[in-house]
Amino acid sequence: MKNTMKQFDPKFTVGSLFICSKCGQGFLEPEQAEILKTDLRKELKAIDAHTKVRVMVSGCLGVCEPDQQTFAYYPNSGSIEVFTSDKNYSDSKNDILGLIKKKL
Repeated sequence: MKNTMKQFDPKFTVGSLFICSKCGQGFLEPEQAEILKTDLRKELKAIDAHTKVRVMVSGCLGVCEPDQQTFAYYPNSGSIEVFTSDKNYSDSKNDILGLIKKKL
């Protein structure tokens, strides 16, 4: 059988960040993950880091803490890191942006 898989280098040079969409369903803002994604992408573009870290919304990340937003950072090399942050939008955004800036 012929191998049809192709391997590629990641387009985003540092890693990827996934924001759980299920966490926000219990908040006052059910679209919080999408809003966080959009705003974080804008912030990364403002510091010219939008090609270094990809920000995406995902399904459940396996950590379901009450009143917490879960997100996971997948570096291109190294271990996966999973975090939670307060459900408050601005706190989550600041926590996640701070994490990403440390990874750059």
